[in-house]
Amino acid sequence: MTTATTTTTLDSPFSHLLSSNYAASDSDVPCVKAIINSSSNTLRRLNSEIRELEQKRDSVQTCIDVHRALLSPSRRLPVEILSEIFAHCLPRDRNPNCSQSEAPILLGRVCRTWRHVSLSTPSLWASIHIVIPILASRSVLRSVIDARREGVETWLGRSGSLPLSVSVFSEWSSTPLTYGSPDNFPERIRLLLDCIFQRSNRWHTVQFHLNNDCTSILSECWPWGGTKELPLLHTFKMGLSVDAWGSFPNFKSEWLAKAPRLQRLSLRDGDFEWFLTGQSSWAQITHLELQVPNVRLSSIIKGLRQCSHLQSLTVHGLCVREDTLPDSIQTISLPSLRSLSIAGRIGLTDYTNPVDVRNIFAYLDAPALRCLRANINREGRFECIPFIGLLGPGNQIEELDISFQEDLLDDILSLLPNLSIARIRPRWLDNTLLHRLTSSPGPDEPLCPSLTQLYLLGKNTTINDEHLLLDLARSRWNSGILSSSHTTARHGGIARLDVFHVLLNQYEQIPSLRDQLQELRNQGMDIIFAYREEESMDPSSGQVADEDNIDPYITHSRYSDQISNGMIRKHSWWLWD
Repeated sequence: MTTATTTTTLDSPFSHLLSSNYAASDSDVPCVKAIINSSSNTLRRLNSEIRELEQKRDSVQTCIDVHRALLSPSRRLPVEILSEIFAHCLPRDRNPNCSQSEAPILLGRVCRTWRHVSLSTPSLWASIHIVIPILASRSVLRSVIDARREGVETWLGRSGSLPLSVSVFSEWSSTPLTYGSPDNFPERIRLLLDCIFQRSNRWHTVQFHLNNDCTSILSECWPWGGTKELPLLHTFKMGLSVDAWGSFPNFKSEWLAKAPRLQRLSLRDGDFEWFLTGQSSWAQITHLELQVPNVRLSSIIKGLRQCSHLQSLTVHGLCVREDTLPDSIQTISLPSLRSLSIAGRIGLTDYTNPVDVRNIFAYLDAPALRCLRANINREGRFECIPFIGLLGPGNQIEELDISFQEDLLDDILSLLPNLSIARIRPRWLDNTLLHRLTSSPGPDEPLCPSLTQLYLLGKNTTINDEHLLLDLARSRWNSGILSSSHTTARHGGIARLDVFHVLLNQYEQIPSLRDQLQELRNQGMDIIFAYREEESMDPSSGQVADEDNIDPYITHSRYSDQISNGMIRKHSWWLWD
């Protein structure tokens, strides 16, 4: 093998001219080219040797890796532990989708061992979210529905005999599915739903959100008459389009007698009053949610009298219309109720007296109440607090979310010494209320001394002096620091206000406040003033904001969206508060 002579920059006869602006003379050109050719040959040889060494290195590394895998702890895990790990891969806040991109199906695509373990672990297949395909062309809908049915049947077949958690969703469609069509789509959907109803004796958590077509089909499958046992049913949620109830004449409460363990019941967006007035016992219900339009108070009262063990109650859609109410108020005792949410219209015979048969609050005795949400639309101007009976001495209410007459907010808050979280949704902010919430050096204690989170969220709220908001924030932050961040009124001090959000329907008036707000934020306070933005195009339009870097002066619309999205997530139909 011939050894080529390698010329380096130090050996080059031109070393003293390198990295300079010298231009080779005609006599130098042949010598320079010879050096380049020689060095190029050497470079090619070295690159070839490097490639060979890299191939050898990769081969050795592969050998090491495949042998090291034989010692991998994950391969030596007992099947029981691997199954438990797989269980933690399932979504925690919803049922898993029938998708290859998430567990449990995804786990079976990793390797043969994982596939065997996942398919033989019933707990991975005991929950499922089913979307009934509606929005597709008729040419493909038939095969999609049939494939979905086969997939659901296979999925549930792997769950063994475990209790099931099932959620079913169908989107609204403007084109109805009709019987007698060549493809008979309603019958295909019925067969899909039948995969679920054949296993009703194993239901634990069941959630339906259905359109008109699927509601009609569902009425043929569901044991509304109480002919099937539901021994494990713990949670039942149903949401229907309003007109869908017209095709659901058999939705009565008799089946509750077949569900002795049912504790959580949610009904939304339908006429269910005959359900409330049925004869079945609701004594085992601990969480009840009724979010429907124009529900009559008499029906609510009759249903609540059967629910003495309620811990959480939501009634939205309360209306004032022709109703047959009792002549006098008979109190409904709810000794375990901790969360109460009422939204709707309340009309009193005398707006100075809350003790009225037309006032839902007047019926309720809830000594253990901790959270109160009230969104009250009024027939007239209140001269009293309709829920005053819940605010008596010794009340333990710690969280309040209220949309109500602004001039009574001061009186309401003065009756809540233990309040730690307040969401107030006023149309306007009263200076007196802000002063009462502000801590001062004098002997007078501010309203709600235990307050740690304050949200002023009226979408049309304006204020003349923004300094009042800043003074409130500073005083409650600093007072809390002086008396310890965890001190409350019950222990002789003022709690530190950690969170203060204000939604303002006005433009920013005092730009210098921005720095002062940022100073509080730097100290650790979560403080946001959300102002209305200019109507003209924002120069940053089209850019995605960094959600982890929230300016204390974000826009009114952006913060409103955050509130809406947050409430949607918090009160998601698929979740329970």
